[in-house]
Amino acid sequence: MSKRQPSSPGPLGAEAIPPQWLSAPCKVHRLGLKGAGALHSRSPRPAEQRRAATPPVLASAHHPSGSSELAASAPEALLWPAASPPLHDPLQSAMPAMGEVLREYGWMLEAPLEQLMAQAAALRDQRPRHAGIVTFSPKVFLPLTRLCRDRCGYCTFVTQPRPGRRAYMTLEEVLQVAELGAAAGCSEALLTLGDRPELAWPGPAGGELAGMGYGSTLEYVEAAAEAVYRRTGLLPHINAGVMTEAELSRLKRVSASQGLMLESTCLDLLQPGAAHDGCSSKHPTARLATIEAAGRAGVPYTSGLLVGIGDSHADRLHALACLRRLHDNYGHIQELILQNFVAKPGTPMGAAGAPSPPLSELQWAVAAARIMFGPDMNIQAPPNLTPLEGDEGGGGGADAEAALAAGWRALLDAGINDWGGISPITRDFVNPERPWPHLAPLAAATAAAGKLLLPRLPTYPAYLGLLATPAPAGSSSGEVAHAAAARGTGSSSSSAADVSVGPPTAGTEVASGGGGSSSSEWLDFTGGSASIGAAVLRAADSSGLLRASDWVAGQPERAADEVEGAETTHSPHLPPPQPSQAAAAAPSSPDLSTPSPSSTEQHQHQQHPQPQATRPSVPLPRRPGPGGGWRVAVGEDGALLGFPAPPEPSRRVLQLLEGVVERGRPLQREEIEMLLRSRGADHSAVCAAADRLRRRVCGDDVSYVVNRNINYTNVCTYKCSFCAFSKGKAAEALRGPAYVVPLEEISRRAAEAWERGATEVCMQGGIHPDFTGDTYLRILAAAKEGAPRMHVHAFSPLEVAHGAASLGLSLERYLEKLAAAGLGSLPGTAAEVLDDAVRSVLCPDKLSMAEWGQVVGAAHAVGLRTTSTVMFGSVEEGPAAWAAHLVELRRLQQQAERRAAGGGGSSSGRSSGRSRGGVGFSEFVPLPFVHMEAPIYLKGRSRRGATLHEGLLLHAVARLALHPHIPNIQASWVKMGPDRAAQLLAAGCNDMGGSIMNETITRAAGASHGQELPPPRMEQIIRAAGRSPRQRTTLYGVPPAEQTARSFGAAPLAPLVSAAPGSGVLR
Repeated sequence: MSKRQPSSPGPLGAEAIPPQWLSAPCKVHRLGLKGAGALHSRSPRPAEQRRAATPPVLASAHHPSGSSELAASAPEALLWPAASPPLHDPLQSAMPAMGEVLREYGWMLEAPLEQLMAQAAALRDQRPRHAGIVTFSPKVFLPLTRLCRDRCGYCTFVTQPRPGRRAYMTLEEVLQVAELGAAAGCSEALLTLGDRPELAWPGPAGGELAGMGYGSTLEYVEAAAEAVYRRTGLLPHINAGVMTEAELSRLKRVSASQGLMLESTCLDLLQPGAAHDGCSSKHPTARLATIEAAGRAGVPYTSGLLVGIGDSHADRLHALACLRRLHDNYGHIQELILQNFVAKPGTPMGAAGAPSPPLSELQWAVAAARIMFGPDMNIQAPPNLTPLEGDEGGGGGADAEAALAAGWRALLDAGINDWGGISPITRDFVNPERPWPHLAPLAAATAAAGKLLLPRLPTYPAYLGLLATPAPAGSSSGEVAHAAAARGTGSSSSSAADVSVGPPTAGTEVASGGGGSSSSEWLDFTGGSASIGAAVLRAADSSGLLRASDWVAGQPERAADEVEGAETTHSPHLPPPQPSQAAAAAPSSPDLSTPSPSSTEQHQHQQHPQPQATRPSVPLPRRPGPGGGWRVAVGEDGALLGFPAPPEPSRRVLQLLEGVVERGRPLQREEIEMLLRSRGADHSAVCAAADRLRRRVCGDDVSYVVNRNINYTNVCTYKCSFCAFSKGKAAEALRGPAYVVPLEEISRRAAEAWERGATEVCMQGGIHPDFTGDTYLRILAAAKEGAPRMHVHAFSPLEVAHGAASLGLSLERYLEKLAAAGLGSLPGTAAEVLDDAVRSVLCPDKLSMAEWGQVVGAAHAVGLRTTSTVMFGSVEEGPAAWAAHLVELRRLQQQAERRAAGGGGSSSGRSSGRSRGGVGFSEFVPLPFVHMEAPIYLKGRSRRGATLHEGLLLHAVARLALHPHIPNIQASWVKMGPDRAAQLLAAGCNDMGGSIMNETITRAAGASHGQELPPPRMEQIIRAAGRSPRQRTTLYGVPPAEQTARSFGAAPLAPLVSAAPGSGVLR
């Protein structure tokens, strides 16, 4: 990573630092500075180097001027008794001294606040991911215990043991609250608690833990987190205090993310009467060591500052710089919280009259953090703590709501992109006097700033790690698996690749703040579909935000009352409660209606009963009554249902749409990605523009072809992780046993299709180990024998490549042989996503992106038309990967057009007239991933397919991005469902595909649609959408009148015939 230069003024030499910048009142610990150089000249270290970091250098404290004096106290003496084990690992990274920080960032101390805010907001809006949205995490707050070994001068969360009151929430109480959150659409279970209370209260805390069967608070945290995600689908975010790398790794197995506020690096805060007086875990060495250990363990981590507890602007810069140094080394800090201190009565600081900081102080800290960490970091300010304009952080005013809205707008203008966790169920136990805001006014204030409020996961998008890779040598994930095995949990058969996943996908900015390291393993997949990693992916959409939608491709939609009832008993983020017969061996997941404890929880209950009923440690919430709460759901436009949003499309989106629709300006990849991230009013504008362009290019006719699919074998030598057709689950009603269709049956099916009005047979199959290029020629001949006038649309690019290679022919020569034998066109399948990083996960032994392009290019060169497809919504980082895919298809089509214009291509292709009516791609067909029976989903390594919002948007953007080169955009009723396919007709689509007399590939993946949509029903759907139906041929010509007539009076299909794969019928 290159050094980021300060924007204004430039870096200062030591001699240029004004004296007033060096007179901050707080001493700063110089934590092992080694050498000079730029603060962020370090790039993230590979995982294999993390555990071989340099030894710690715990040097003396320093004044900001650099003059050294002995530290007031040794950190180790503060942190643990001599007879106890260390509570954190040694700090290994060298931290910057104040002089170094001020040379690079000291200019911010005198810059006008308005300048800093403008620069920070502009930085944030550089990234498409942050430009138009602000996120929040819908959560439940689970304060497992309010006991703590520390007592900070500002804290009202921590209590002391009380007779008759439990010290900990019980597991039953934890699950009760979590289930309420799941029913309200929450995604996060925030486990916050005091730091190791059993050290300060061995009797009340340690005794109660022992009574529940746990040896420490952290053991109980681990069990509670595991029970929450396994039983409710909520994703734990754990704030458990200072820890070692081993402890962080243990908790990584059961959490989506973890966190620890640095708060400050100012040592004076540890002095008598200061904020951290007597708080051993608040020593900056201890906290930085824990944050660093989280980086070595590959934990997606949250940290931040507590503003206004006696620290100065210079102190805040130094604390941020220390976090920046650790993030540069490990890439793990996914989020920074800038939280303002709120003075509370009944605390030492409140009694001493310590003031809450004004809003301007929080704005300065937010802006400074954004400028230091850059455009990609996620920066949060809690909305319930926002200081009101014109006072010192408390009070209200005549119009408190207006004052709050103004404060929220001020924080947005300072550079935040996240509001943090907000709960419809639980209170903020740390700040009970400041209740969470209702989403409606927060969404309205966010919309007034031109941004859309959206729900997210506790794991930020760049840390989902969708492209799986084995864990590098020396990574801590192996220790996690070992620990799980030693405790009798997890899967003993899991490989290293099942434990951890690899880098963020294409299009993700890394290592510059909130972006993750290119060699980190952020989520734990021990246990496959029952793992925390799988739970996170189930809850995510293709942008990495909270899915919050019940719709999935291939399944019939439930009525609203069905959805509401189902969601109170089974979270969509849980694995399917009733796996199919062939998946009986896969790890099962409990249903909420019949609680089944995790192995850890079950063991503890068997050994030690729960404590006798006494008063709960915290007040427990009740289920909100009608209208008493809010629920999180995302609509088909990608916006929160029922909450304010920007009423008008953004200027940039309107400019892009006007350019392509009115002036035919080609969209660039970054612009396509921006449109694919559209939500709310932007989404509606994109769909409307695509519809206008469709009407101009294609008119109001909607075409379809009467066809039959013949999948002649499901035997395949390839190992595509998404394919349920050729491998994976063998449910008889779906995939069935392995088969090969006899040649005479292929002829019979083609003849029967012709008699029923079809003009096309579409033929594809697995790559059977006995098939050669001659096999495909025999299959083609069989189809033509059964129906000589039938258009044969057959053989994927993978089959063509296999056939050519098996005969030792070039692609062009083999394609010419196929064309001469009667092949009419090729399906452009096997494209999946045209990104080799994605393909290495989905189809590692299949054609590369370049090889796929070579096959379709060769087909175009000999005059054979092909379709084009994308399979979207599985593991790719959606908008970035889809934009690149569309650009590549456009390039290949332009290549075909240039070849045709220049007179290139094969003489046979030109003379046969095969390319009559156009060249290259005849259509584009987006195919949403159907997840239910896909092997990669059953292993817990993929999402649940695209959302409805993503499905609508990709079709619309494809119309805009491929114009004018590919005029036909097809809606797949098999994947989207007939009614949603009809909806796509208003989002740029002009074609409904085929009637499909038989479909097996999508149904093998678990889809319910696909078994023929006869012409009367097809035309009824099209007319209901306000359009005019028209039958077509494969290449968009007019079918024979007699075939159209036959299609409306077709007889029922005869039973299908197939043979066992070893029968040799196609040899």
